[in-house]
Amino acid sequence: MRMRVLVLALLLPVLMSAESECRCSCRLTNISITVESEECGSCVTIDTPACGGLCLTKDRVYVSSVAQHTQKVCNFKNLMYKSYEFKGCPAGVDSVFVYPVALSCECNQVNSDTTDWGAFSEETPSCSKH
Repeated sequence: MRMRVLVLALLLPVLMSAESECRCSCRLTNISITVESEECGSCVTIDTPACGGLCLTKDRVYVSSVAQHTQKVCNFKNLMYKSYEFKGCPAGVDSVFVYPVALSCECNQVNSDTTDWGAFSEETPSCSKH
């Protein structure tokens, strides 16, 4: 009996940290962005860090028309922008593609003016010939 209590006491901190990780796991994750430029006649896949994961969410039992309901999503905390320049473009064509690079992530209220939010596709997109 003493041995069981000792094992449970030793496992308790591990189990508690695992539970908290499952509840909120907003973190950097690597994604691939496929970009095609019809004007330049080329296609490229860019690997970049983005934010992904779960944030603690509570749904109300009573939905009030007075109180605003907000959802928290995994989003950029800090980011920078990088650019990729397509080669071999005709003169006068914008050959630069600018994309965000996540530096850190946090759970915060979604701002639909600046954030395109939704689920990531499990399929890796690729360039296709038309």
